[in-house]
Formats: sequence, structure tokens, C-alpha cells
Amino acid sequence: MRLSSLRYISSQAWPFPRSLMVGFRAVVDDEDAALADGEEIIDVRWFTRAEIASALEGRGPVGLPGPASIARALIVDWYEGRT
Repeated sequence: MRLSSLRYISSQAWPFPRSLMVGFRAVVDDEDAALADGEEIIDVRWFTRAEIASALEGRGPVGLPGPASIARALIVDWYEGRT
């Protein structure tokens, strides 16, 4: 999968020993090229802004990461158009 507009956003400590979660924002050049590896990544899906809005309101269609996580911050920033 090829990415463009790759940009570091932030990082946070991860609960495994000596680990760091690093958050980036990027644009995928070909959405169909994003594939799960079956081990670390089991499924790949793309969500609309409306689906994320519903999830942020607690109505689904997916569960979001906890509010203290960098993953949640990246999703909220994208949804609100801040990044």
C-alpha cells in the first residue's frame, strides 16, 4: 500500500514494556490496496464521516477506542477537520 501526505501527529506511552504508540495521518493512494495481514490486522474497513459521527454519539456502527487513547484523538481530529 502506498501513502502520500504522511504527517506525524503525536505519540503516547503504550502499556507494553518500553513501547510507544505513534500516531500519523496519511492519505492512501489506492483504497483497495489496504489489506489485512490476518495476524496483527484482522480487518480493514473505511468509514464515512456520518458513521464516525454516529460512533462518537455512541450509536454505532462501530466501537471506538477509549477517550484517553491516541487512536481516539486521531479519529476525533479527523472528524472535526483539525488535521
